[in-house]
Amino acid sequence: MENKYWLSDSDFNFIYNKVPRLNVDLVIRKEGGIVLVQRAIEPCLGYWHLPGGTVYKNETIKDASIRIAKNETGLDVDFIKCLSYIEFLNEDRKHINMHTISLAVEVLAIGGDLLHDKNAKDIKIVFNENNVTPTVNEHLQFFKQQNIFNN
Repeated sequence: MENKYWLSDSDFNFIYNKVPRLNVDLVIRKEGGIVLVQRAIEPCLGYWHLPGGTVYKNETIKDASIRIAKNETGLDVDFIKCLSYIEFLNEDRKHINMHTISLAVEVLAIGGDLLHDKNAKDIKIVFNENNVTPTVNEHLQFFKQQNIFNN
C-alpha cells in the first residue's frame, strides 16, 4: 500500500505530542516460534521487539498488519486475529514524550524471505521469551500475560 499519509518530523511531533498513536504489533508465527527484530534506532536501541508500526488513515488493521510484516520482515502473512493491546506510556521518541497504543495482532507467515529493514540490526525466530535479551519491557510483559510461547 502506498503511504500517502507519511508525516514529516514536524507533523509527527505536532500530532503525537497531543494524541496517542495507533500501532499494530505483530505476533508472526513461523516454524513453531515467533519473529522478533532487534532495533537499530531509538527508542530502545539494541532491544528485541515485535515488528510493528503505525496504522494509516483509511487503512484496516488487517491491511496494516500485512504491509508492516512485509516491510519490516520480508514475510507475506495471513491475518489470524487481534489478541490484545499493548500500551507504551511515556515513550521518548523523536524528541517528544509519546503515548502509543498498539493492537497486538497474530499473523501466520505464508511466504517471503526473512529479512529485516533499515530500522533493525537483526531478525530471528524465537521459541521462548528467554531466547533474546534485552527485550522491550512492554513486549516481555505481553508475552507472559498472553502466554504467547505456549500457544
